[in-house]
Amino acid sequence: MSIRALIVDDEPYARERLRELCAQEPDVAVVGEATHGVEAIEQVEATRPNLLLLDVQMRGTNGFDVLERLSGERPLVVFVSAYDQYALAAFGVEAVDYLLKPFDRERFRQAIRRVRSRLSGDKQTDLADRISNAVRDTVISVTGKPAATAAPKRIVAERDGRLFFIAQPDIDSVEANRNYVNISAGAESFTIRWTMQQAEITLDPSMFLRVHRSVIVNTHKIREMERRFHGEYVLTLANGQKFTSGRAYRRHIQAHLKNAR
Repeated sequence: MSIRALIVDDEPYARERLRELCAQEPDVAVVGEATHGVEAIEQVEATRPNLLLLDVQMRGTNGFDVLERLSGERPLVVFVSAYDQYALAAFGVEAVDYLLKPFDRERFRQAIRRVRSRLSGDKQTDLADRISNAVRDTVISVTGKPAATAAPKRIVAERDGRLFFIAQPDIDSVEANRNYVNISAGAESFTIRWTMQQAEITLDPSMFLRVHRSVIVNTHKIREMERRFHGEYVLTLANGQKFTSGRAYRRHIQAHLKNAR
């Protein structure tokens, strides 16, 4: 049975990535895209997909709200999210799988295999067990450890045809560069196709602090901070990098200083 997929995500890069992955599956056709909840409901009515690749958190709504508002027979759902705290809620809506961003092609193919099994009427395994295994596999595939003992995820970057695995404590700073981010780690630098939001979500919040809309720094690498007018700070890292904070991030920085004390 062919899979007619509707992509629902408010991030252009995320939609593009899902389109590319779907195109590599011979029986998957993308029948439409939506950037928010209302549009998603309209697209479901117009295109009648049998699979929703559904983001959890979007502007103005979330994926669970979309499912509640759908009428008639609901498509199968694979949640695609950067937030792992919603994974268990997938039980309640009988999701086929829960993809935790960032994920690779093999993890996506695993989700599609589960969709195929569900569409073919495979009921050999209990639904709850399958979802439970999917959630556990998701966490372990990303962190390398069960959730209870998960260490900060390593960052994978490609350069000159090679993959580099960067331990988060080694990262000094992350700077926005249009549709990419530049990662500075000691004497090395890497470029990854991320938004700053994706970087902020992926990096360990106990270690990293966003100080400007275009800059995230490793707080363990801050050597000194100088107060400026209007609540701005000049941060100097151990490697000599200097960054001026944005006014909108003043409270975040002050909260960090308070916790650090």
